[in-house]
Amino acid sequence: MEALQAAKPVIKVAALCGSLRKGSYNRGLLRTALEISKESINGMQIEYIDISPLPMLNTDLEDNGKYPPAVEAFRQKILEADSILFASPEYNYSVTGPLKNAIDWASRPPNVWADKAAAIVSAGGSFGGGRAQYHLRQIGVYLDLHFINKPEFYLNAFQPPAKFDSDGNLIDPSSKQKIKEVLLALQAFTLRLQGCNFNLSAISELPRQSGRVSEEGPVLIPFTKGNIGQRFHANTEYKLGRTSEPYDQYDLETCNGERRVISQFQDKNFKLKDKLYNHNARERMYKMALAASWVLFLIVFMLSYWVKNVEDACCKRNVFSRSLDFWVAYS
Repeated sequence: MEALQAAKPVIKVAALCGSLRKGSYNRGLLRTALEISKESINGMQIEYIDISPLPMLNTDLEDNGKYPPAVEAFRQKILEADSILFASPEYNYSVTGPLKNAIDWASRPPNVWADKAAAIVSAGGSFGGGRAQYHLRQIGVYLDLHFINKPEFYLNAFQPPAKFDSDGNLIDPSSKQKIKEVLLALQAFTLRLQGCNFNLSAISELPRQSGRVSEEGPVLIPFTKGNIGQRFHANTEYKLGRTSEPYDQYDLETCNGERRVISQFQDKNFKLKDKLYNHNARERMYKMALAASWVLFLIVFMLSYWVKNVEDACCKRNVFSRSLDFWVAYS
């Protein structure tokens, strides 16, 4: 375990705050994240980047592809970072003006946000800045920023008990623990995007809803051209097992015999185990349906032919006489 952690690459995280206020609660969240990364997270370096020196976006300030010095320095910091940590209050259901301005400057060609992992924390009123987070996620789609989905962190800064001191420092222990979970998820996702081959249990003690990553569980190893043919042959069938004890890990095993996929899910409130999905049964069902449709077609055709003969036999004279009357009437 210690050898794996020592060999882990160090990821650089650029921390941006959407509020320019000195006593900003969101800046306090970033200070807490910086402290946690130094004290209890191995392989992560967080650097706070001040966005207050950036001028308002104006393309007239661009000169032959060059940007103002403050903008160039900011863009270089984002380019060098492996991932981004945003902290922003909610202004009018959206992100703040200074943060949007910084995002726009760094998105000027070439876009330096692209292909980076990102996470969001926020503190504010009743929703804790949650609506600003979702707006920022929408912006990230165009920027090719890849946000972690969970855990989400938005804190109601004004609900008792007090979450911050008079200087804007976070003092709530449970909130600090949640920020640590966000950082661990951001670290794991960043390494995953970079294609690093690590056991998730060795990367961090990433908390989940149903427990922690089991060190005895199967190692999640990305496929390479060299081992994909050896481990999973094209004609091999598989069984997918899923369990939540102690963690909802996925176990992919070879399934000999029938062509089937077994999905297993165990939970204390929901139990669904060994549900068989047979491909051969589906093929037989299609064949039976096709045969039944042909039989039905033949039955309908024979009935229509039989009824036509009955009419010819029983009503031939009446039909001939009526046709003659119509011909005489309209001729």
